[in-house]
Parts: sequence; C-alpha cells; structure tokens
Amino acid sequence: MIFLLQEEIDDYEKFSQWFNNDAVPQIEAAGGRVLVQGVELGNENMLHLVMESPDQETVGAFMADEQFTADRIAAGVHVETTQVTFLKG
Repeated sequence: MIFLLQEEIDDYEKFSQWFNNDAVPQIEAAGGRVLVQGVELGNENMLHLVMESPDQETVGAFMADEQFTADRIAAGVHVETTQVTFLKG
C-alpha cells in the first residue's frame, strides 16, 4: 500500500539524520520502504514522504507507538501537523 505523509519539521538535515539512520531500518523491518523523501522548494519546513507499507494497520501502529512519536518530536517533527493519505493504485 502506497501512502503520502506530509508534516512540518524544524530542520530537514536533523530530521533526515534521525529518519535515515533510525526510522528507516524500523520501517523496513516492518515490511515498508521509503520511495521519495524531500521538502518543498519554497518551504524547507514542509516534509513530504512517499512510502510503501504492507497495510494501513502497520502505518497506524507506527503512528500510535509512543517511543516512535517521542523520537519524531526529538527529530523536530510537529506531530500535530502530520497528514497521511493512502493512495489507490
């Protein structure tokens, strides 16, 4: 299942260091993968991720995980801005 995740972040470099080194291995271990990662040209605080996951429940489990959420916040993610859109394809 492909999905788009959009959220505000403080610093793309700080986020990327955490995401690529810590989060991606967890995502891959759960059967997911990152297809596209980047910020807007005109707004480097708006992150866009296109990812693949086995199902919606796996994404929901990550989003509900208290430690994963704490790690996202520590990486500069404004978790209250997170929008997840599942794509049909």
